[in-house]
Amino acid sequence: MPADLGGATGTTTVGETPSPARAPETAADPVGSAEEATDVALRPAYRMRVVFERTVMAPYRDTYRGELGQAQVELLELLYMRGPLRQQDLARELRTSKQHVSKMLARLAEVGHVTLAADSASARGHVAALSDEGRAYVDDHIMQGSRQVQAIFSHLSASEREELAQAMDTVARLLEKV
Repeated sequence: MPADLGGATGTTTVGETPSPARAPETAADPVGSAEEATDVALRPAYRMRVVFERTVMAPYRDTYRGELGQAQVELLELLYMRGPLRQQDLARELRTSKQHVSKMLARLAEVGHVTLAADSASARGHVAALSDEGRAYVDDHIMQGSRQVQAIFSHLSASEREELAQAMDTVARLLEKV
């Protein structure tokens, strides 16, 4: 029997996206309280995150399975997208401690994916950058993940795939402004 993840709003089987509980709406008060307005505003973001993570990101991250942990992958992705970063900036972006970043960087440097240089602004810190090997490693995983996602999207028509690509580009562009 499928697991019940839905609680009071009904049942949701494992693998389905649970529907958030919704407050009753009236014609005079379509949203209700400020709390409910915030809830309504967050629903699309939550739904997009869940669907995007499951449909697009999971197949991509699966290409790293058994090689690196998720935090290490996120660190490599950050260096790939933003270029060299100071250890403290990596810690802030990854929402983790400088000590954890230090351990991850040591491991990634050991396998040749990153290079470390002294941080002129901090006597104890480092500036991390992807090595050529690290960039090739991430490029390879991007290609593997892209092939998997293309296979997932193969049931969509060409125009639907184009519409989806444009929508993802628009969302990414707008969120990069935040």
